[in-house]
Amino acid sequence: MRMVALLLALLVVGLLVARQMGGGAPAQVKQPEAISDVAVPAMPAVPTKPQDLPEFERQVEGYVSDLAAERVKQMEQAESGK
Repeated sequence: MRMVALLLALLVVGLLVARQMGGGAPAQVKQPEAISDVAVPAMPAVPTKPQDLPEFERQVEGYVSDLAAERVKQMEQAESGK
């Protein structure tokens, strides 16, 4: 009886080790169709002079607010079912 239990325990351990070592099929990863499908807006150039920083900050704030407005618009369209 002890021998049967020992053999079953070794079988279970062997199966677990085989599974961990890659005995099964690897997970399938979906790749995007094309990266060009994603629209990436142009960001303003990062300023190199301290006096250019306020203008850059205004540009970035405008960019962020435009993105937020677009997200709100998309959410409203999704909620209305269009």
